[in-house]
Amino acid sequence: MKKELETYWNSHCKKRHLESKSQMIDILIIGAGHNGLVCAGYLAKAGLDVLVIERSHRIGGACITEELVPGYTFSTFAYTAHGPAAKICRDLEIPADAFTIVEYDPAQFAPFPDGDHILLWKDSERTAAGLERFGPGEGEGYLAFSKFMNDAVEIMQSVMFSPPPTHQALVDRFGNTSRGPALEALLTRSYWDVLGDYFHSEKVRCVMCRADDVGSPTTIGSLLAEVAESASEGAGMENKSGIPKGGMGTITQALAAAARRFGAEVRTESPVEEIEIECGKAVGVRLSGGERIRARKVVSNADPKRTFLKLTNADNLNADFIRQVKAIKTRANYMKYHAILSAPPRFTAAPSELADDPRLVNGSRIAPSLSYYENAWRDSQSGIPSRDPILSMQLPTAYLPELAPPGKHIFGSWVRYGTAHPREGTWDELREPVMRNIARVVNDYAPGFLDLIEWQKLYSPHDIERETGITDGCIRHVDMTLDQMLDRRPLPPWSAYRTPVEGLYLCGSGTHPCGSVTGAPGHNAAKAILDDYRRA
Repeated sequence: MKKELETYWNSHCKKRHLESKSQMIDILIIGAGHNGLVCAGYLAKAGLDVLVIERSHRIGGACITEELVPGYTFSTFAYTAHGPAAKICRDLEIPADAFTIVEYDPAQFAPFPDGDHILLWKDSERTAAGLERFGPGEGEGYLAFSKFMNDAVEIMQSVMFSPPPTHQALVDRFGNTSRGPALEALLTRSYWDVLGDYFHSEKVRCVMCRADDVGSPTTIGSLLAEVAESASEGAGMENKSGIPKGGMGTITQALAAAARRFGAEVRTESPVEEIEIECGKAVGVRLSGGERIRARKVVSNADPKRTFLKLTNADNLNADFIRQVKAIKTRANYMKYHAILSAPPRFTAAPSELADDPRLVNGSRIAPSLSYYENAWRDSQSGIPSRDPILSMQLPTAYLPELAPPGKHIFGSWVRYGTAHPREGTWDELREPVMRNIARVVNDYAPGFLDLIEWQKLYSPHDIERETGITDGCIRHVDMTLDQMLDRRPLPPWSAYRTPVEGLYLCGSGTHPCGSVTGAPGHNAAKAILDDYRRA
């Protein structure tokens, strides 16, 4: 068998290799999202010949700015910046003024159906004082929980810009330290259970918890998903988290400019039809128009399912590997709602001193009870767009009025959950009634909201996939469940940016450490590629 392979190589592969060697570029990156651009910047800075190709007419992937309506500037999908942090900005020599992040406070406003509310402020003491009315010790519990979360976040920060660690490696490093209890909670407990150690009030626990990329806050590992995203130190040289002036697209424009300064080329309107593989090695791509681009290494910023199930010929992959890829969980299907409003909405539950302050709306969130969380997830997993969805809302014009004409406001919300495969009807049929229902939910908490709407638009999971290429509208590329994090992201044998195909790498949000706009996957993938170059 070995002799037959050698004969095939000498008669076919070697000839093709020699014919194309002079035309090959070093690195071909599929997808000009933020991680692809970060990866391109590092590889180009290292002296490699880098080409980034993007299927869309615009760069940025899901981190873009668009005038969906003339005169109104929207962050179409991603809408809050958690990165790229100062390390990436320094490494890629991004000017401090390339993009500006505006922080917002209050950090979160949570209204409840009974007219109650909770406010989270950047000042932890102020937040703790406000929580005392929910029961004795709730404020003290908040301060203790904040300390616990700091320990958990520091664990993840230690591995943010490194290859994905195993559970055992983390235990060996932190198990016998003061951070040991936090690590144990990350790996063995649910977010909801941990919150029970600090808070008695269900309202407080609901405001503190998240389950966006897992489904239920009672799922073991749900805390790890939140901590992984929180581990990003913020965006820009000042490490701030918030709203970029000019929208999220200013970040990817800055990353593209940096990559180009180091010599990388970025091409738009270049959709990949197939990643070409010869003799078990990735050698380039064929574009939908027929053009072939040869490369010594191919890097996919697309999600793992799209990379292996749509861009790669199944004949070049092991059948068991294909089965594993198909089984990757992409169930947390998001929707994105946009509206133009004639005035800021007024929430019934707003405290009187902030009732007319539009900043209250920015960072508002509707998820009032554990059953609300559970029902939203259960609906979506049954093929029904959540009837009472979890809403993470934003009013960026409260801080950046220049995003809209005078007196007008932009309102946006991530909506959990849609469903990638509706049980009844198609998304073309469901889009309008689902959009009306989302507006109805907001109106329940902010009466009169419906009268403020001058324009609205909903991106369903189907729309998000069509616009960005992200499978099932799963914006983190891969659900952030315990079995799909750390050295299991996206798959246990293939978590360190390499793949079963020689010369083919992943650099997107479906790799360690997580989704969200951090740039860490792109950074880490570039390091893995450069390590392989050094070993060669």
